Amino acid sequence: MKNKRKKSKNSNGKNVLRLLTVAGAVVIIYFLFFHGPRSVVQYIRQTSYKKQLEKDIQSLEKEKQQLEKEAKRLKTDMDYIEKIAREKYNMKKKNEKVYKIVKEK
Repeated sequence: MKNKRKKSKNSNGKNVLRLLTVAGAVVIIYFLFFHGPRSVVQYIRQTSYKKQLEKDIQSLEKEKQQLEKEAKRLKTDMDYIEKIAREKYNMKKKNEKVYKIVKEK
């Protein structure tokens, strides 16, 4: 009978050691995946942020191209300059009358 008790104490100790080892591994894996700068959650956030920045870059590049095109027109196209002066700045030619139509509410 003494042999049986020794085996059960050893197997209980081994089971507890295994349980602690598994629990420790689970805790370590949990912290690696969900906490810290290299976690899965942080990776997903950074990937999403990167995609948003790439969209912003594309949008800004399109806007830059449009502004360069408009700058070129403002340097060379006199009709376009006249149109902008009339519409945006309410300018007129000599001996020209400008009538504003005001809509009543």
